Amino acid sequence: MKKAVILGSGLSILNGVEPLESIPYASIPSWPVGKVKGHKGVLDKYEDLWVLRGRAHIYEGFSWEQACFPTKYLAENGIEELIITNAAGGINPDFEIGDLMQIKGYLNFMKPDNSCRLSRLTQSVSNIETKDISDEEVKQASTEDEITLHKGVYVGVHGPNYETHAEVALFREMGADAVGMSTIPELETANEHGLKVTAISVITNVYGKTLDLGHEGVVEVAKEASKKLVKLLGLE
Repeated sequence: MKKAVILGSGLSILNGVEPLESIPYASIPSWPVGKVKGHKGVLDKYEDLWVLRGRAHIYEGFSWEQACFPTKYLAENGIEELIITNAAGGINPDFEIGDLMQIKGYLNFMKPDNSCRLSRLTQSVSNIETKDISDEEVKQASTEDEITLHKGVYVGVHGPNYETHAEVALFREMGADAVGMSTIPELETANEHGLKVTAISVITNVYGKTLDLGHEGVVEVAKEASKKLVKLLGLE
């Protein structure tokens, strides 16, 4: 099965492996090129895996359709399985910095026309064909580094500002466990094209529990968590 992985802020895999081909996003027609630090902006092709090193965000001024384009491109070029990753803020007080969360449901607060921060769409990823990560797989991957994998609900917001205390309280009341500014366009596009999906958030801070690290801190936490992600997904 032809597979691809989309890397979120600061996340990295296969650093020491030379790709068969490395294509800058800017050289692919219609591909949105984001400018956020921690997003390299390159599609690396390996023998049985394509790696998207970074993504464009709606808050950078891109449309919903532009944010969906990379996933659509993957589907049209034979990708059958997609791993989506992101850096996210923890809302669930049981989470800790560096934990991982498999997205099993999501709240879409990313209005497609960008006219309003809040959207009406709430979905479970259960209606998308997903590859579940078992407790046994987590245990086997936890060799040198202990891996904590939660399974929860991700809420996607427009950004770029972080959420207010009132918004976080609302999201938690609605059942969300983590919040971020990406991933929803990719999940919905993957579903539309029948891709098998695994979506993982790296928890880079926990609201009300840890200090606000800012974007620089988020990138650093994500870099460290990449080791856990690589082992868990078998992408070493």
